[in-house]
This record gives sequence, structure tokens and C-alpha cells, in this order.
Amino acid sequence: MMKKTIVSAAIVFALVGCEEANEVIDKAQEVANSAVDSIKDNMDSVGLSELNLDSLEDATAYMKEFTDSMQEALTADLSNAEVVADVQEKVARSYACLVNATSESTAEKLLNKFMSAIGNEDTQSLIEKGVEKAKAAKECVV
Repeated sequence: MMKKTIVSAAIVFALVGCEEANEVIDKAQEVANSAVDSIKDNMDSVGLSELNLDSLEDATAYMKEFTDSMQEALTADLSNAEVVADVQEKVARSYACLVNATSESTAEKLLNKFMSAIGNEDTQSLIEKGVEKAKAAKECVV
């Protein structure tokens, strides 16, 4: 009889132990699922699932184009009205495309860096007019 009681008690303890282990495993699974959902939600809010490498390449290309237009403005013959108009148009196009590919904030930061390094007021005016033209156009035309 004592053997049966001990065996019965052992089985009960084993079953209780298994039940507790299952509960711990279930809770761990819930925590893991919650963590995965949280990471997924964060990725969705950051937009990583929509990250487009082509748009990054475009942004880089437009940044280079804008930098090239700044270089052209620095070396332009400001006494030639046709050259001034051409450079102003290039600044406008490249700035508008840079804004479309990145953001206005990013484009303005880059512009401000260039403007702070340019000492010639006529060149600054040329660039500012190009940027104003880009802001009025509000679209990238290549």
C-alpha cells in the first residue's frame, strides 16, 4: 500500500511539475511573441520595410548634381547674362530634385553649408535665386 501511495505521489508531483514547466514555457513563448510583435511594429513605424535602395541612389545622384551646380556657380562668368541664367536654372533643377529625393530640411542644410563657405555676394545671390525658382516649381524636372 505504501508503495502505491509513494508511486501515486510521485506521479502527482511529476504531473504538477510538468504543468508548471508548461506554464513557464507558455509564458516564455508569450514574451517572445510580444517582443517580436514590438520589433515588427517599430520596423513598420520606421518604414524599414519600405526602404527603397533606388531612392537612396537617387538621393546620392541628386546631391552630386546639386554639388556640381554649386561648383559651376562658383566658377561662372557672372558678367555673362546667358551663363548666369543657365547656372541659375541648373541650381533650381538640382535643388528641386534634391528636395524630392531627400527632404527640404536636408536640402536646406546642404545649401546652408555651401552658402556659409561662399564669400562672393553675387554668387550667393545667383544661388539664392535658383533656389527660390526651385521652391516655386516644387517638382523635379531633369
